[in-house]
Amino acid sequence: MVENVMSRTVRLMFAGSIALGMHAAYAQETTEAPMQRVEVTGSSIKRIASEASLPVQSFNQKDIKKSGVTTVTDFIQQIPAMQGFSVAADSVGGGGGGVTTASLHDIGAAYTLVLLNGRRLAPSNSGTTIDLNSIPLAAIERVEVLTDGASALYGADAIAGVINFILKKGAAPLELNAKYSRPEEKGGASNSFSISKGFGDIDDDGYSIFVSASHDEQKALKASQRSFARSGIINFNDPKTGQALQFINGSSRSAPANASLTYKPGYDASGAPSKLNPYALANGGKCAASNMDFYGDGNCYFDSPSTIEINPESKRDSLFSSGSMKLGKTGWQGFYDLAYTEAKIVSSIAPYPADFSIAKGSALYNKYISPNLTADQNANVDSVAATYRLSEMGNRTYDYGTKATHLVGGVEGSAFGWDINSAVTYSKNKQTQKYVSGFPLANQFNAQVDAGNIDPFAYPVGSMPDAMRQALLGTGFSGTYNTQTVEMKGIDGRASRDVFKLPGGTAMLGVGADYRNTSYKVRQADVAKEAQILFDNPQVDSDYSRDNAGAYAELMMPVTKKLELTGSVRYDQISAIDNKLTGVKVGKTEDAATWKISGKYSATRNLMFRAAAGTGFRAASMQEIAGPLEDWGVTGGNYQCPLTAANGMAGHPLAAYCNNVGRQQFEAFQGGNPDLKPEKSKQWSIGTVFEPFDSLSMSFDLWNVEIRDQVTSVSEGLIFADPAKYASLFTTKHISSTGRDVLAIKLLPINIGKVENRGIDYDFTHKMKLLDGRLTSRLSGTYLLRSRYTTPGTDDQWETSLNRYGSNDKVSFRNIIKATTSYETAKFTHTLSASYRNGYTDVNQSADDCAVIVAGQPGACYGVQLEVPSYTTFDLQSAYRPVSNVEITAGILNMFDRNPPFTLRNTGSHQVGYNPAYSSALGRQFYLSGSYKF
Repeated sequence: MVENVMSRTVRLMFAGSIALGMHAAYAQETTEAPMQRVEVTGSSIKRIASEASLPVQSFNQKDIKKSGVTTVTDFIQQIPAMQGFSVAADSVGGGGGGVTTASLHDIGAAYTLVLLNGRRLAPSNSGTTIDLNSIPLAAIERVEVLTDGASALYGADAIAGVINFILKKGAAPLELNAKYSRPEEKGGASNSFSISKGFGDIDDDGYSIFVSASHDEQKALKASQRSFARSGIINFNDPKTGQALQFINGSSRSAPANASLTYKPGYDASGAPSKLNPYALANGGKCAASNMDFYGDGNCYFDSPSTIEINPESKRDSLFSSGSMKLGKTGWQGFYDLAYTEAKIVSSIAPYPADFSIAKGSALYNKYISPNLTADQNANVDSVAATYRLSEMGNRTYDYGTKATHLVGGVEGSAFGWDINSAVTYSKNKQTQKYVSGFPLANQFNAQVDAGNIDPFAYPVGSMPDAMRQALLGTGFSGTYNTQTVEMKGIDGRASRDVFKLPGGTAMLGVGADYRNTSYKVRQADVAKEAQILFDNPQVDSDYSRDNAGAYAELMMPVTKKLELTGSVRYDQISAIDNKLTGVKVGKTEDAATWKISGKYSATRNLMFRAAAGTGFRAASMQEIAGPLEDWGVTGGNYQCPLTAANGMAGHPLAAYCNNVGRQQFEAFQGGNPDLKPEKSKQWSIGTVFEPFDSLSMSFDLWNVEIRDQVTSVSEGLIFADPAKYASLFTTKHISSTGRDVLAIKLLPINIGKVENRGIDYDFTHKMKLLDGRLTSRLSGTYLLRSRYTTPGTDDQWETSLNRYGSNDKVSFRNIIKATTSYETAKFTHTLSASYRNGYTDVNQSADDCAVIVAGQPGACYGVQLEVPSYTTFDLQSAYRPVSNVEITAGILNMFDRNPPFTLRNTGSHQVGYNPAYSSALGRQFYLSGSYKF
């Protein structure tokens, strides 16, 4: 029903405009402007932008303003061709580290090359992924999105495509911009401010400089501030049977604490409790507030999702400058780009989960454990551990601070018939991870417990005596945990020229070469190296570097007046990784030659066909190849220990660690794999651009990408669903606070096999005069025809996440649409837009998973799989220009206040009840902005 409503809405918004346009097309005014040859994203040859044979989506300043967004991330991620990216909300316990990314066609951020003025930036990690937080929105002139992959000019690793941010330059008036936005409900308000000015004219003054500075920030949004996210225990009904159910996302690390008991080898513990909650046993079996008995296993489970912030707090300050100057009378120009950004994301998740040992005979044991056991059980207890939630310390709060510096200096001009451009680049991305609060130091915490100053079993949340709370707070750590620095140094040169005549015009040749060195360093603070924080493992430093070199040639041939063909070849060489800490080379040097052929055929003045085919090549990141095995926190979901006889795993060497282990989050490690092979791809596209009359333009592009030997890690869900297949990914972790070894998993990268994605990008744009203004409508979308991948470790067992929550913990949406209609007069611009994303089949929560139980019946596990509905939002904006140099804009985002769709997803980031990667938790937002030029 919702999809039908969306379809009708889009048709009305767009078709109405076309109908009017067909009637009024004859009145369309066109202004001929001189056509300049420019560099088009995806090609090294200068040409008129509209002549490009590759599919490039272009967005100018007006498009950005009409979207109502405040950041580059928000703008890029609303483009229909974007799927599979990282959002700021991934930093809420999901390992995002504050980074936001772009991903074309759901192929992945690592395959989408992001450029600033046509050149690479320092990545946010040891690979090629760019943090969009480092790019200032206020400085952007336009954005060009090449949706066809593997570029000879930029690199064979751009398998999904290229996003090129082209920044402002040249003379411009002093401009001030300010904006304030706040949701209708509490939390998540944002504001931004920018100032810019351009000086000089390159032709008249011999120089040109543009400078821009901006600041933006967003307040945090707490789970408690949204009805759909305020609890990890969610009541709902089976849509097929009407059965009342509960979706459970509780943690066995509770407040007051649970106790986990083991018994001496050989003792028959079949009737002895392995788990108990002393507070509940002392209160008639009732768990304390903020805890519930879900499984009847003796534990009380803490509602940890209710305590988190579902959208993190963020701040960003940016400075950008570009300039050029004539180099005497040579006809050459020097140029530079400078971008500097300081960004911060503060993420707050549930209070610290603390496991620590309770010694037999200690005051805590005698008071809380011994009275709940028989004499025989007491005599045979081997060890006791408290599983505690340190609620009185407050939430764990992380501060991810990023400083990004990007500097390019170069020359361009003509010599011997060649148009030449060459530059050197220095780019640096430094991220400091700080622990702000909520992290106990192991020695101090254990000392306070041993001294009797902290009692984990007695006090529900909010009732701990002040003296005890102060003792607990006194064990906390605040400071830098680690610092990651990525530096990229490079030099490139490219040239193009006319080479020979053909019936359709002059053939043009482009050649070029580039070299860059990328270093990746992680420096752990002493608190991390020495595992000073409770429950932590020692962290290790990293220091890697490697070289990338490439050369290419591109030939564009206008075979006839209607047919143009372009062919290119590229050779890349990527060195082995130099581990600076050990002096050892890791992996091996990889190289490959790739090619690309494209063409366009102009059948008539109004009809053009285009096609392209090529190959790509990408090496795994330095961390994926050389990274040490290191602590990665805990799993996002709760699982039963899988190494059991029921799963045929009784003979596994780690099966003993399943004894007395209930449903819980498991420890996780991540690391590298030096045997990884490079990924290789084949891609092709075919499309058409049709303009039946001057006011209407339509484009369709069918694209296909195939990747073999893709590098990724097996998801936690897949490891626990098929423990026999992934038996090698289980290990143990030593918990120093309890003295126990516990079962853990390894999230290691492997070459999983093959990936195939195919789809259609389409765009309809209509412009017409209406009364005293201009009506512009645009409908764009991406329709996925195929999105599949082989099961990790196989090359012939295919899986898909298309319109379903897949084993990779993601959804590939078949249909994403954006429709916009804008009416502009001399004084006003009114814009209405709609964004649509289809529904999908949710994660299958089986009875064995026991993430869902019958309401009010602890342990009554229930299997259910939901259909998540489609999601459509509408935005409205009006801009008023009382005078030519002033613009005031007011708008509403998510005009009808649509809540995110309900989902039973419980992996990844810590938000539950909805998926933050696919919908915003902010709800209806109102904003007001102003612009003043003088």
